[in-house]
Amino acid sequence: MNNISREMAKIACRALSEKKAEDVKVIDISEISVIADYFVIASASNSNQLQAMMDAVDEELYKAGYENHQT
Repeated sequence: MNNISREMAKIACRALSEKKAEDVKVIDISEISVIADYFVIASASNSNQLQAMMDAVDEELYKAGYENHQT
């Protein structure tokens, strides 16, 4: 499972970089959390850029075969 999580984090980082995200950080929380393996954190200069970054991550993960399970 950790390899899948790592690949998803890499995809998210690439998508964020393409949208000019700032201060992208990946934090491994697998040893302290049962609901996630990584936090991917980034900064945006405005709300429009933030929305574009979120959309890009969702789209790239979807293209890679990972579904969004938000409720």
